[in-house]
Amino acid sequence: MTSKIRFLTLTALLIGSLSINALAQTSTVIPYPEAPQHVGENVTVEGIVSAVSTSKKGNTFINFGGVYPNQTFTGWVPACTSLASDVSLESLQGKKVKITGRIEL
Repeated sequence: MTSKIRFLTLTALLIGSLSINALAQTSTVIPYPEAPQHVGENVTVEGIVSAVSTSKKGNTFINFGGVYPNQTFTGWVPACTSLASDVSLESLQGKKVKITGRIEL
């Protein structure tokens, strides 16, 4: 995968925590390196989290396959997303997770 494609970080928009569970049950599950082949599709991407960061605006970015700017895939959790109170996104680093949403460049 070229560095230009890596630079154009793939994002998956997470919907609400209740919707995520419903989507995950009906979505195709793919490993994160296959995400570029599914641009425009709603899928579940699975992998080990390399890094998690939160911007000053409250957006959270979950990286797979490396640390920014050399990651292969990034899941984006917008600041306005409501998550279960027991969810700590930063604690996901090093863990296998699934992210469901639409793949975009």
